[in-house]
Amino acid sequence: MTIATIRQGTRLQTYMTTRLLAGCALATAVVAPAGMSFAQVTPVEIEAGENNLFAGRVLTTGLDNPWAMRWGPDDQIWVTERTGGEVVRVDPITGVQQSVLTVDDVYTGPQHEGLLGLALHPELGQGTGNDYVYIGYTINNGTGDEPDPSARIVRYTWDDQTLQLGEPMILIDGLPAWNDHNAGRVVFGPDDKIYYSIGEQGANFGRNLRRPNLAQELPTEEEVANEDWRTYSGKILRLNLDGSIPEDNPEIEGVQSHIYSYGHRNPQGIDFGPDGTLYQTEHGPASGDELNIIEAGGNYGWPRVSGYIDDQAYSYINWSEAPEDVDPNTDPLPDSVPQFEESEFEGEMVEPLAAYWVVEDDYPIGEICGYICDPTIAPSSVLYYEAGEDGIEEWDNTVLIPTLKHGTLYVQHLTEDGQEADGLPEAWFSTQNRYRDVLVSPDGQTVFIATDAFGSAAQKFGEGLSTSVLHNPGAILMFTYGEEGGSLGVVSENDFEASREASGEGNVQEWEDPNTGNAPESGDAAEDASADEEAASGAVTEDSDVQAVSNRGLTQFSATCASCHGADGRSDAAAVLAGNERLADAEFVANTIIHGFGYMPAFGNQLSDQEIAEIGTYIRNAWGNDFGLLTESTVTDAR
Repeated sequence: MTIATIRQGTRLQTYMTTRLLAGCALATAVVAPAGMSFAQVTPVEIEAGENNLFAGRVLTTGLDNPWAMRWGPDDQIWVTERTGGEVVRVDPITGVQQSVLTVDDVYTGPQHEGLLGLALHPELGQGTGNDYVYIGYTINNGTGDEPDPSARIVRYTWDDQTLQLGEPMILIDGLPAWNDHNAGRVVFGPDDKIYYSIGEQGANFGRNLRRPNLAQELPTEEEVANEDWRTYSGKILRLNLDGSIPEDNPEIEGVQSHIYSYGHRNPQGIDFGPDGTLYQTEHGPASGDELNIIEAGGNYGWPRVSGYIDDQAYSYINWSEAPEDVDPNTDPLPDSVPQFEESEFEGEMVEPLAAYWVVEDDYPIGEICGYICDPTIAPSSVLYYEAGEDGIEEWDNTVLIPTLKHGTLYVQHLTEDGQEADGLPEAWFSTQNRYRDVLVSPDGQTVFIATDAFGSAAQKFGEGLSTSVLHNPGAILMFTYGEEGGSLGVVSENDFEASREASGEGNVQEWEDPNTGNAPESGDAAEDASADEEAASGAVTEDSDVQAVSNRGLTQFSATCASCHGADGRSDAAAVLAGNERLADAEFVANTIIHGFGYMPAFGNQLSDQEIAEIGTYIRNAWGNDFGLLTESTVTDAR
C-alpha cells in the first residue's frame, strides 16, 4: 500500500491507494465506492459531481487550439486561437464564429507559443471611449531554424461598425518566452490594472535542462531602467493600462518593477474573486499542482519548492550549474551537481491553498503511463464562481479548475471568507479531452469549456490509461444547468460500452494530425485485415511485413508519442524523429523506448515487447525514414 498525503490549508488528510499490476504495466487505482470517478488515475479518491444536473452539447468546433475565453458586452464569447493566431467571436447559442482579428506576427509552436491571453476593458461597448481589448502573444525575433521568441502585450481598439479589432498599441515588449511554459494569461483587474502571468519557460527541465531557472531572480534598478525584462520569467506582472509600472507595485528587495509576485512555475490560471482576491493555479513538475492566493510581493517558492515545504517527491537539482559531463540519468548524482531539499529553502514563502497531489518519495512517478499518470492534474486556468440566486447552487463559492490531463473540471470549494480550500475538489464533466479554459454565462447557469485541438489526455474509453485521441478537439463544450439533454460522453467510470453509448457516435472524432488536420492513413481494408491477422499471430520477426507492422505502430505512436514528438515527427517539445539517422540503430531505438533517454520517460513497464517493436518500426519508416523493422527479439534483448 502507498500513502498519499493531501494538505489543504492547515488541514492534513491521508488516503490510501492500491497498486495493481496489469500485464507488464504498473497501474495505480483508487479503491472507491460507487459514485467515485474512475476517469483518471489519481492517488486520492475524488468524488464525481452530479453531471445529470446539466445538459451537454458541443457548441462549436474547428477552433485552432482555443486558449482564452471572455464574455463580451455583446453577449458573444470572445476567444483567442493559440495556433490560428486569430481572435474570434462565438455565438453562445448557435456556435457561429466570426473572426475579428488576425495577428500576422504571432509565433506559434507545438505547445506553449502563440496567441495566448485575452482581456476586455470593462467599458468596452459602453460609449465611454474605452473600447479596448488586450491580448498577449509570442513573436519570433530569430529565424525558423533558430527561433528567438519573446512575448508582448498589445492593446487593440474595437470598431463596432466594421466589427473588427484594429489600431494596435504595444503596451510592453520583450517579455521572456521560449518553447515551454509561457503561461500567458491576461486579466483586467478590479483596480484597473492589467495582470499577466509568465511561466519559467521550462528552465532546468527536459530539453531546457541546462537553461538557468530565473523564477527566484529579481531585476536590478539598472535592468528596469533599461527595460530589460529577462528576470520576468516565473512571475505575475501588474501593469498600468499604458504598460508602465504602477506606483503602488510592491518593492521587492529594494527594486520596484512590473513584478507583482514571483517564484512560479507555469501559472496558467489567474482570476479575481468579488472581494479582490486573486486566485491562481500553476503546474507542478510531476506532483504538487498548486492553487494559490496571490499576495503583492509574495514568493511562491519555485524552483526551490514544489507545493508545500515537505521534502516529498521533489528536490531541486540545479542543472545550469552542474558539470557538463554529468549524465542526468546518473543515480545517485555526484556531489558536483547542486541539489537542495525543499526544507533548505530559507526565504519566506506563501503556502498554497491546495496542492494536487502531494505524494511520498516512493510514488512511482513516470512509471504508470508516463506523465499523464503522474500525480498532477495540469490546471490550465481558474475561474471564481458565485451562484447568486439562480446559479449552480452546488458550486457556490468555488473556483473552477479545468484540467488538461484529466479532461475534467475540478470544482474546489472554499471557506466562507474565500481564503482557504474547503476539503477536496469534485470532478465534473469528465470527457476524453484536454480542457484549456472555462467560462460561465452572466446568469451563472451555462458553463463553456474550450478544448485543445491535439495532445495527450487520460483515456476514458477502453482499458488504456492515456491517449492522443481527443473526442472533441478544438471545440467549445456547453453544459446548461437544470436542463435535460445529452451527456457529451461524460463518464464517471472507465466503462467503454456505457461511455460510448452516452457520447453518441456523432461526438467521437478520431485523432487528427495537428499539422494537416487529416486523420492518419492506415491502408485499405484488406491491408488492415492483414495487419490484424499478423498482430493476432504474435511476434514481430525478421519475416514480418514492414508496412503492416508500421500501420499498427502508427496507432501506438499516436496514443503514446505524438503529443511530444509531433504527428509529423518534428517538434520543439522532443527529439526530431523525421530524418533522424540515429533511428538506423535498432538497439538504440529499443533501449530508448524501454529505458528512457534524457527527459523522455521509460515505457518498458507500460508497453509489451510487441508494442515497442511496432512503435519502433513505425518511427524508423515514417516521414521519409527507411530503416526497416525493429524486431521483437531486439526489444527482448534490450530489456
